[in-house]
Amino acid sequence: MMNTLRFMCGVWLCVALHGTAFAQHDTTTNGIARLLAGLPIEAGGFEKISASQHTKTHYTEFEKAWKTLTEKRLDKMRKWHAQELSEWKTNTYNLFYPFSGPDFLNAFELFPNADNYIMFGLEAVGNLPTKDQLKDWYLNSYLTGVRNGLSEIFSRNYFITSRMSGALNGQVKGVLPILAVFLARTGNDIINIQKVYLQKDGKTLDKPLGDKSSYLFSGLHIIFKNPSREVTQHIYYFSVDVSDGAIAQRTDLQQFIKNTPNKATFIKSASYLLHTENFRTVRKLVLDESIAVLQDDTGVPYKHFLPAVWETKLYGKYAKPIADFNYGYQPDLNQKFIQDASNIKPIDFTFGYHWWTDKSSILYFKRK
Repeated sequence: MMNTLRFMCGVWLCVALHGTAFAQHDTTTNGIARLLAGLPIEAGGFEKISASQHTKTHYTEFEKAWKTLTEKRLDKMRKWHAQELSEWKTNTYNLFYPFSGPDFLNAFELFPNADNYIMFGLEAVGNLPTKDQLKDWYLNSYLTGVRNGLSEIFSRNYFITSRMSGALNGQVKGVLPILAVFLARTGNDIINIQKVYLQKDGKTLDKPLGDKSSYLFSGLHIIFKNPSREVTQHIYYFSVDVSDGAIAQRTDLQQFIKNTPNKATFIKSASYLLHTENFRTVRKLVLDESIAVLQDDTGVPYKHFLPAVWETKLYGKYAKPIADFNYGYQPDLNQKFIQDASNIKPIDFTFGYHWWTDKSSILYFKRK
């Protein structure tokens, strides 16, 4: 199967896949990203902002929360990734992350080598503050808003959609500030942030972030560079309802996903939406278009991964869904965990909704 993890690219996506070997990062944008992420700013005229007591408080509070997240989850996830997902370190692929919201962090920690990250959620794209705005009360309010927006990630390692809509609709607007934080904290430099339009055939058209063109469907395109790679990587984020009735009108989005080759899919803390009959289109896209699927039990139901098509590997412990999602219980998956118990490796980090227990599970499917 892993022979399929080779470089593939359609003509329309070649520029994004190939990247730019000598791209220069945007000093001001990266300075703002580092400020929001509680990291020192090395250039760009941020001396006055960095000297503010509001910034110093933010750095202290953010670093404390990030250290806890790293020790409890991220370091353990990285160790697990090195042991169980080593095949994805050097191969070229793209990552499809439905229902992601702004969660680039988990996507990058588990799939750091993806050329393109295709993400969507209900949260708006939003914007970054300007350097001139970041002073006095606004600076304090904004940095506090960033920490509030990340509070669920710090405590649970997933976002709650209903709370995100409030957290990202004050001074902090949309997912872009959170994506910038995660890019900075994962050691990436932002090269460019653009508005991307999808045309009817699913091909992309980049425009400046503030562009007001009248194309049907737009999203966010972030080009970034990691020091460990020679070429750039790309995030495509779309604020969109993908229930069946809504996505039926978004054939451009469906075609964009289909046009992106060599896709692994990652699903986490997805409210069991793919268990319902209202999300059959996205469920079919995952099953038809993926070369591999890594998910918790909230993703595509286990029964859809036919043994003739998929190799299955399970990790951790299966538990009944939390009360909010009792319709997501899978007796067949529970039985599989019982039958294969002696061959199922444990995980020492929480992954999904059972964040306060040791009953997290990971399901890994590879197409045969």
